[in-house]
Amino acid sequence: MAEKNMNNVDQIRDLIFGSQLKEFDERFETLNRTLHTVEEKMLQTFKESHTKLQRETERSLEALEQKIDNLATATQKERNKLKELIGTTDETLQTQLTNQKNEFLTKLKIMKENIEDENEKMNRNLSQMRSQIEAALNKGLSDLGEEKLSRDAMAGMLLEVAMKIQGTDVNTLLTQEQKPETK
Repeated sequence: MAEKNMNNVDQIRDLIFGSQLKEFDERFETLNRTLHTVEEKMLQTFKESHTKLQRETERSLEALEQKIDNLATATQKERNKLKELIGTTDETLQTQLTNQKNEFLTKLKIMKENIEDENEKMNRNLSQMRSQIEAALNKGLSDLGEEKLSRDAMAGMLLEVAMKIQGTDVNTLLTQEQKPETK
């Protein structure tokens, strides 16, 4: 009986709300189809957007990799140019240093030869002066032996020796003193 009552209640409900339920069912069905269609469109749009984004990302990555490769190549070329420039500069500097060293050694050799020549000249001059001084002293001593030595004679002898050491002649000095000075 309870089942009969339940069936009766279902029948009464169908009579009262039947048309409304059918409308609600149709509306739910329509909404469900619309929702399903919107969902499919959204999934399709999402898939298309995802695919498009993925392609764009891949293109961008390829372009970026190409740029990186180009930069690496350019950097390597610049590095090679710099190495070559450094090598060339180093060779040039080595050549210049070698040339300067050779020039310096040549000048040093010439200066040594000049100093040796000057030394030889000075030694000859010293020998000549020594000979002249000895000759003057011997002359003075021989003159002394013949006569008494006066202070004036001794001063003259020493003056003559000093002048020879200095490289001047007593007679030249005396002739310069005797010339009257003109102003």
